[in-house]
Amino acid sequence: MEQQTITIGQVTYELRRVFQGTRPLSDLMAERIVQNIPAVQSVDGGDSHGV
Repeated sequence: MEQQTITIGQVTYELRRVFQGTRPLSDLMAERIVQNIPAVQSVDGGDSHGV
């Protein structure tokens, strides 16, 4: 279980996350980071290498 407290202005939020399973937290976090990486896009919008 992971606990975190966040204060925004005069409001305080208490977050608790519960992880189930046999995978370590580091593996779960790495997987989540990889899922959030945007796909690489071409600068000119095309796939050709022409001039």
